[in-house]
Amino acid sequence: MVPEIATILRRIPSEDYFPGPDEVEKRLAALVARNPGLARRQRVGSSRLGEPIHLVSIGSGHRDALVFAGPHPNEPVGFLTVSYLAELLSNDDELRDRLGYTWHFIGCVDPDGARLNESWFSGPLTRRNYTRWHYRPPFGEQVEWTFPRHGDWRESHPSMPETRALADVIDTVRPALMCSLHNAEFGGVYYYVSEERAGMAEALADLSHHTGIPVHTGDPDIPGARRSGPGVFVVPPADVIAQAVAEEGEEGAVIGASSVHYAGRHGTYSLIIEVPMWSDPRSGEDTDCGQRKAELLRDTATMLGDISPRVGAFIDPALDTLYVPDSPFVRSLNDLRRTTAGLSAAYRNQAERAGEVGATVAERFAACQTAHTLRLRTCGTALRLVEGELAVGNHSPAIRTACRALNDVFDSWADEAEADAKGTPVPLPRLVGAQLGAILTAARGT
Repeated sequence: MVPEIATILRRIPSEDYFPGPDEVEKRLAALVARNPGLARRQRVGSSRLGEPIHLVSIGSGHRDALVFAGPHPNEPVGFLTVSYLAELLSNDDELRDRLGYTWHFIGCVDPDGARLNESWFSGPLTRRNYTRWHYRPPFGEQVEWTFPRHGDWRESHPSMPETRALADVIDTVRPALMCSLHNAEFGGVYYYVSEERAGMAEALADLSHHTGIPVHTGDPDIPGARRSGPGVFVVPPADVIAQAVAEEGEEGAVIGASSVHYAGRHGTYSLIIEVPMWSDPRSGEDTDCGQRKAELLRDTATMLGDISPRVGAFIDPALDTLYVPDSPFVRSLNDLRRTTAGLSAAYRNQAERAGEVGATVAERFAACQTAHTLRLRTCGTALRLVEGELAVGNHSPAIRTACRALNDVFDSWADEAEADAKGTPVPLPRLVGAQLGAILTAARGT
């Protein structure tokens, strides 16, 4: 790591909550107002509900870098990172000149989705509270995954205005470097890159020594991705992902292409940064866990396969009585149920090919936490659906019964998840540091 980056990471201010889209916009607008001539702000699009999406640009370097936050609106670490990095670059002329970029920031690319998550942004930042009140869009409504696979917007389902706004920025800026800011729930830090570059995987892995967040050593969650180094994976072509999904029995799980694929038309080096909200040393432990991988995969498949029937036993009778039959939570729940069923089939298919090889501690941890997280996400989303119905006056017996029963299921699953991995919340400045360090490392290497 460049010593300068280590110094910057030590100076990140303390934060104990996540800003919502209004506060992110306010912070960036105030930065522009304080730095006339250096920073510029322009509206580049609107959300589906009419929220403005702004681009803030800083400096006048000979290359362009684009950093955007909130492509998955239940992943808010990037809201802090964008705010802090924009301030850092505005205040440090020497750093900005050495890096040689004009920097472009989108503080929140999906403000509609972010608003459905604001109820947990102020804490407590526990997995129980997060999954109880989070909102995760279905694949077909995720900005990160609704770019056209073959360059034709008619194949994007749907062609979302947020995605089109980001695509227009990419086509206008033509960035040499693009960073998409994400965070996972549990485990270690990991990265996706658009291509292998000499020394980049090692430099990214080295950041862990300074942030204290372990590197994820398990498998990638993008099908078909290739490992470049510890916790660093190369994003495969969109068609390869689609084929891998189909072969694993998860048909429909990925709708389009990612921002990485779209920016590739401009020769952009792209970096996706995933940091964990809760950390556990097991995520980086490569010793044998004492269980065969095939058995682990079958056990995980069973947990995943049980989610939709268990939740469905209570939510399905309620779905016929909804006042709002096409709310975001209805669409999200339907997608989660398809996803968990598809993942269950995928894990069973992988088990058939695993042979007698043993599983590592990291692999067992990742598989179990995937199942726990999807259990809680699905049940939490179902609860938000029925509670929304109660809020608009739908007190049908099916809605009331579902609400009581799903609360019991959620509490039971949350207790099991906590017993398996209590999890240590990663301090927010360290999460910001992990994303910030990766951005600056990539900027140095591009």
